[in-house]
Amino acid sequence: MSSNITQLKRARTPEQKSDRRETILVTAKTLFMEAGYEGFSMGLLSKRAGVAKGTLYLYFGTKEEVLLSLYSREFERFCSELTAGIPAKMTDADFVSRIYETSVSDSLFLALHARLGTVIEQNISVDALIISKRSMAKHFQMMVNNLSGPLSLDYEQTLAALTGISALLTGSYDGAPVSVLETETIPEDVANFIGHFDMKTRFEKNAGYILQGIRASGFK
Repeated sequence: MSSNITQLKRARTPEQKSDRRETILVTAKTLFMEAGYEGFSMGLLSKRAGVAKGTLYLYFGTKEEVLLSLYSREFERFCSELTAGIPAKMTDADFVSRIYETSVSDSLFLALHARLGTVIEQNISVDALIISKRSMAKHFQMMVNNLSGPLSLDYEQTLAALTGISALLTGSYDGAPVSVLETETIPEDVANFIGHFDMKTRFEKNAGYILQGIRASGFK
C-alpha cells in the first residue's frame, strides 16, 4: 500500500493526475455503494484508493465534492441513456416507464439524486458547485431538446415536465433495494395496501399526472 501512495504522490503530468482522479472516483463509487452516505469518509476512501489523505484533499475538499463528481457522471449517463434511440413519438406511459427504468438502472444515481440538494451541495465550494451546475445544465438542455419532439411538447413544456419529474423522483426514492412483496408471503389485503406506496407505482402514476397537467393547462 505504501508503495502505491509514494507513486501516486509523485504524479505530476496531466495524464498521471487524471489517472489518479479516476482511481479515486472509481473507488469512491464502490465504497459508497457498500457503506452508504453515513459510512463514507475521506479517511476510508484514501485507504481504499491507495492515496495519502493529504493527496486526496488536493483533488476534493470534502466527501461531498467527491460525491458531487460521481453524481455529475451519473447525470450525464442518465441523460444519454434516456434519449438514446428514443422513437420519434411516444406515449406518456411509455415515457414515464422509460425514465423510471433509466433512473433505477444504476442505484448510485438515485441514491445521490435524493441527497443532491439537501446534503451534497450544502458542503462544497462555490467553485465546485459552479463547475458541476454548468456541466449538468449542458446535458439537461440537450435532453430537453431531444425529448421535446417525441413528447409533442415545446421546449418550455418539456422543461417544466422534466423538472417536475426530477423532484418527484427525489420524493419517490425509498432507498429499499428490494420490496418486501418480492421476498415475503404477505396477506392479499396487506400486499394491496403496501402496493399503493411502491416506488415504481407512485412514480409512474404521478409522473403521468405531471405530463397530463402540462398538456391540459396549455402551459407555456
